[in-house]
Amino acid sequence: MNTLAKLELPKRWELLEQRAHAAGLDTGLFVERVDSAADRIDYLLQRVKTGGGGLFEVFYGLSGSGKTTFLKTLPKQFQNIRVLSFPKDLPLRALPAFIHDKFVPGDSSARVVLVERRDNPSQDDLQQLSETFAELLEVFRDPKGAALVLWPVTREVSAKQIAGEAWITGRDSMADTQSKGFYHFHGLPKERFYSVADATTRNLTGDGLETFGVTTEVAVDLLGGTETIADFFNAVDLFAESQREKTWSVLKSKVRARLWIVLPGDLPSAIRSTVLSLTQGSRNRVDIELVAEFIDQPDDKAPLYVSDWKARRSAMAHLLRAVDLRLFELPPNVSLAAVRALGEPSAKAKLKQQAMKLEDAKATMRNSKLYKEIELELGINTTPYAGANRDVEETANEYRRIQALAAKGDKSLNKALGKLLAECLKEDAPKVDVKSEKSSLPNCDLKPDVCLHLGDLDYVCIEPTWRSTDKGIPGELEGGQNTLAASHMKKYLLDKAMQYIKALDL
Repeated sequence: MNTLAKLELPKRWELLEQRAHAAGLDTGLFVERVDSAADRIDYLLQRVKTGGGGLFEVFYGLSGSGKTTFLKTLPKQFQNIRVLSFPKDLPLRALPAFIHDKFVPGDSSARVVLVERRDNPSQDDLQQLSETFAELLEVFRDPKGAALVLWPVTREVSAKQIAGEAWITGRDSMADTQSKGFYHFHGLPKERFYSVADATTRNLTGDGLETFGVTTEVAVDLLGGTETIADFFNAVDLFAESQREKTWSVLKSKVRARLWIVLPGDLPSAIRSTVLSLTQGSRNRVDIELVAEFIDQPDDKAPLYVSDWKARRSAMAHLLRAVDLRLFELPPNVSLAAVRALGEPSAKAKLKQQAMKLEDAKATMRNSKLYKEIELELGINTTPYAGANRDVEETANEYRRIQALAAKGDKSLNKALGKLLAECLKEDAPKVDVKSEKSSLPNCDLKPDVCLHLGDLDYVCIEPTWRSTDKGIPGELEGGQNTLAASHMKKYLLDKAMQYIKALDL
C-alpha cells in the first residue's frame, strides 16, 4: 500500500467546507476575492438599500467556476451582511414566503437569499417561474422583502429563461435595468488558480503544491487544458497522484526509509529553539521553504550536496517529503537516561551519576516527543506530549561530559539510545524490530544509526547528531562552537537527506 502523503484538494464547496470544519479551520483561508463579482454584489446591495425593495439576479457560470464558493463566503467579503439559503426541499413557489418570513425587525444588516442547489433547474422549477415571480414582486414591494435574491445556474439557456421571466414579470421593480436579471460569473482569472490551490492544500496538509510535485512550471502546462478552477484542481490532483505513484514504484522495489533526525543537546531551550525554527506543524516535519532558501542562495564555493540539490531544485519539496524528513529534539535527561541505564562502561565513566534503573529510563524515553511520534506512527494509543523540559545546569553539565565522546565517535551513544528505544518498544510494540549502529537496509546502501523495522520494507531511520551550545564546564571542559545553531543544522539536514535520496535512487 502506498504510504506517501496524498494531496488534499477538495473540488466542490461542500467538500471543502466539511474538510475545513473537520480541521478546525476558517473557510476564509481558502478563498480569494473575485473582484468583478464582488463589485457586482456591492452594486446590487446598494440598489436594494437605496431602492427600499428587493432585487433578483441569476448568477450564471460554468460548473466548477466557483459560484457557490463565492456566494457562500459573501459574509467574509462584506461587512454587515446576512446570507440565507432557500432550501432545495421546498418548492420554488415557497420562495416569496420564505423571504417574507425571514425578516428580522431591527436587523440593519443587508440580506442575501441564495436559491441553493438548483444550479440545473428541473422542469418543475421552470414551470413554477411565472407564479413564483408574480408573488415575489409583491414581496419585494413590502419592506419585509428588502433582500437581494441570487440564483446560481450552470446552464446558459436555463439562466436566460429564468432572468427573462423575472424581467417580464417586474422589469426594474424585479431586476437591475443594466443586466435585466442576468449576470455572467467568470470566476477567478487563470493566473490565480495556482495560488488558491496552493493555499488550500497548504492549509489542509501543512505543505504546498511543490511537495506533491506540482511546481509553478508544471502548473503552466496544466492550465492550458482548463476552463474553470475545478478543472485545474482536477488536473493538479491527477498529476500529483501520478508523481506519488511514480515515487512509490521506486520505494516499494527498494525500501521505504523515513529519515528522522534526532537532536540531542545540553540545553533544552536551545534544542527547542532550533527544532521550532526548522520545522512546521505538530509532526516535526522539516520546513521545506526555509531549507530551500539555503539552497537558493548564490554560492560559488557551495559544498557538493548543495550542487546536488540545485540540480534537483524543482523536485526538492517532493523528495524531502518522500523520505519523510523530520527533526526531533532530544533533551539531555533522555540522552542521559539511555547512557546511564544501557550505555557502555566507557561512556558511563564520564558521568558523576553513572547508573539509573531501567524502568525509570524507559519512563523518561516514553515522555519524549520522539517516542510519542513513534507511537503515533505505529497507531498506538498515546497521551499527548507533555511539553518541553527546563534548563538545569547540573543536567546540562552531565550531558556535556558524554557529548565530548561524540567528537571521537558517537557509536556508543547511538547504541545506548537504540537499546532504550528497543526496551520500550519490546513492551509497547513487540513486532517492531530495533537495530542500532550501521545495520544495512535491504536493497540499498543505507546504514542508519538506529533503525526501526515497522514491517515489510518499511523503516524509520533515526539519525542522532550529538551537539551542544558553546558553554563548557568551568575547570573541566572548555567551551567551543555552538553546534546547536539552526545554521549548522540546515546543512546537516540537507546533506543527510541527499545521502538518502541518492541511496534510494529517487
